[in-house]
Amino acid sequence: MYIIELLLKIKDDIKNGKFKKQPQKTEEIEKCDHLFVPIDSTGRVLACSKCGMIYKLKKNEVNPFK
Repeated sequence: MYIIELLLKIKDDIKNGKFKKQPQKTEEIEKCDHLFVPIDSTGRVLACSKCGMIYKLKKNEVNPFK
């Protein structure tokens, strides 16, 4: 019974927009001292650990983590 109530509560929260992602302000991203770490197993996709900015390495770009 508890599981059904929990699922209904989550459904209501989603419908009311509680889980919508808030866009980051560009000013915050510009002021950040980026510290990029790999977030996938290939090491081709990097994300800033401070602001969450995503950076994909280009085809011939050197990966500093290899």
